[in-house]
Amino acid sequence: MRTSTAVARAIACLLALFLIYEWSRPDVLLVGYVTVDIVGNTTPTGGAVSYAAAALGALGLRACVVTVAGPDADLSVFARHELHVVASELTLTFEHTYTWFGNARRLHVPANPNITLTVAHVPPRCRRARVVIAAPLTLYDVDAASLLQHDGGWVEAALRGYQHVGLLAQGFQRSIGAGGRVEPMRSPSPQLLAGLSPAVSLFLSDVETDEWAPGALASVAARSGRTLITRGDKGATELSKGHATDIPPVHVPRAADTNGAGDTFATAYMVALAWGHGDPGAAASWAGSRAVLMPQSCKPHCAGEHLHEQPPPSHAAASLLPHAGGAWLPRAAGAWAWRARTAARARALQASHALEQLSAHARSALQGLAWLLLRDGGGGGGGGPVAVSAALASAAV
Repeated sequence: MRTSTAVARAIACLLALFLIYEWSRPDVLLVGYVTVDIVGNTTPTGGAVSYAAAALGALGLRACVVTVAGPDADLSVFARHELHVVASELTLTFEHTYTWFGNARRLHVPANPNITLTVAHVPPRCRRARVVIAAPLTLYDVDAASLLQHDGGWVEAALRGYQHVGLLAQGFQRSIGAGGRVEPMRSPSPQLLAGLSPAVSLFLSDVETDEWAPGALASVAARSGRTLITRGDKGATELSKGHATDIPPVHVPRAADTNGAGDTFATAYMVALAWGHGDPGAAASWAGSRAVLMPQSCKPHCAGEHLHEQPPPSHAAASLLPHAGGAWLPRAAGAWAWRARTAARARALQASHALEQLSAHARSALQGLAWLLLRDGGGGGGGGPVAVSAALASAAV
């Protein structure tokens, strides 16, 4: 009897320690360059990690972000996250130009830090993140293969715990030619192939893969856990274990701007997968459709603005609320701890949004009252109505 009681207590202690450990793990690790995008006369912030950070923040998640930036970079999109910057004199800059008929984009790189991010740039605590997203923008800015390595052997592997790894590999299919012109690669790059493993979810678009030789995509898909090819307003295709599954698009009345839609899709997919979502593809498609509703003028900050909303009944399966997964017990227990913490953050975020709206309504009401007093007030000694209205106006600010 005493032995069984001692064993039960030991198991309970181990489970408690495991849950505490899982609770303390970072949500997500983002590795990739932030960019300055030159679009006409504007220079908005860009880069897949920027859009991923905006989406994660909207979902109540906090990421460790490892990036390279120069003094001209706007890093405000990472305000909700733990930011680690490898300092450089330059920020990766893309100049966007369009053909006269507007449907073909050309990229030119006038500034490139030429620093390769590896696992050595990632703080030890951040290496334990539940979800790892590598987002290269050129061939050499991220060493994705190093993020899969456990230099400390089985001890480091155990401390990291189970991880979902996503590779947003668009940059691995870009070469920078003479004069900084960006050219697509006609076959899978060595950097892409080195970053694959059965633990990796690979994300590309049909822009990168349509020029590949027959059989190349199937060969790449066989080396990764799953491969997702986004196809714009035609949805996406998921390749896994030799099977192809179409992910239908979520149509919107009018797309304001498509920048960041693919990055939001991939980020939402990885979060949904880690949460044990029954249909991560549907959740990702819904998230991507929310990103295209926002204009370029407010991106990347606003790209995830609608992600915390519940989809309509017709897309109920796409909800990004945490789901109970079918993973084995320790992994499920860890996911439960994460979901509990994330749900608390999401509730706090929703409360913050509600308070902001309430504050805005209160300011409008006070300003309206001040205007009425200014309009209708007159004499009254001591400028009473004017003094009251001034006080209200100052309180409304």
